[in-house]
Amino acid sequence: MTCSEPGAPTGGSETDSVRTGRKLSRPVQWVISVLVLALFALVLFVFLIGPDMLAKYDSAHVTTISCKVTAAYAGSASSRSLKGAGTSSNQVEYRSPDCGTLVLSRGLTAESAEKKAAEIVRGERYDFRIGEGSARLRGLIQSVGVAPDVFAVHRGDD
Repeated sequence: MTCSEPGAPTGGSETDSVRTGRKLSRPVQWVISVLVLALFALVLFVFLIGPDMLAKYDSAHVTTISCKVTAAYAGSASSRSLKGAGTSSNQVEYRSPDCGTLVLSRGLTAESAEKKAAEIVRGERYDFRIGEGSARLRGLIQSVGVAPDVFAVHRGDD
């Protein structure tokens, strides 16, 4: 067989090492293993450990942000655990051009959620009490479709 025939070795391409059964060197195997483990740890942290840590940090470190509110909607949200069980809770979703979407859901009944949403004057500034971690990471967590939890809302002083 000559080099111009189909299937002839081409002299060192990546597919040649697969065809000939050549193994990766130990340092390369080690680097690949470390990268795979690091990726696994990152995914585990971001989806399982991180949200719980952020919630605990936010409960202990509350701050106030001032936002111009353009809309408020009452509704309900559902959650689901890893075991498949879930809960439903009432909430008020606040929309703001300078703060994004913020959600108040603690201790609300359907009636109180409707009342809080109706009390909002569009275009006015309101002070939102939210966790400091959520305030700092607001842009990042909103980019993946998660709205920061609000502890309290009060009409702002302009």
